[in-house]
Amino acid sequence: MTQAKSVLLGCLAALALSACASKAGATRKEAPAPAASSSPAAEAEAPAAPVPAPPLQVTGKVLYRERIALTPEAVVKVEVVETGSEKAEGGVIAEQSFAHPGQVPIPFTVDVAPERIRPDGSYFLRARILDGGRVYSSTEPIPVLTQGNKSSDVQVRVRLGS
Repeated sequence: MTQAKSVLLGCLAALALSACASKAGATRKEAPAPAASSSPAAEAEAPAAPVPAPPLQVTGKVLYRERIALTPEAVVKVEVVETGSEKAEGGVIAEQSFAHPGQVPIPFTVDVAPERIRPDGSYFLRARILDGGRVYSSTEPIPVLTQGNKSSDVQVRVRLGS
């Protein structure tokens, strides 16, 4: 009987020690690692890399009035274009193009890199739907991004070309 008590007490002691060891291990894992170099001189030598600004977004829907369904082969292209200094068309600064858009209204999101935008610049949105031999195009440019123009929930009407 004494021998059974000794074995039982030995097992309980081992169990208690293993529980303490796992707690100590968890505590050690949670402790933060020391910094590689915490001297002010080292921090001044290595400047932090600049964090890129998140893209600006122009969002909305492309739609048309014609009562014609798009085929599964349709492709939508939405572009943000910078207007030149003399109201001449500048370059495309961002675009979104996708196939199989479904039916109108067709939602879009165009990401524009912030470094491409000048506060005094003028930007507009245009859209096209290519569907077999049919081409739907926006009839007029829609101002976006700067000068107080709306850049979200923009509705772009396209018309079937002749």
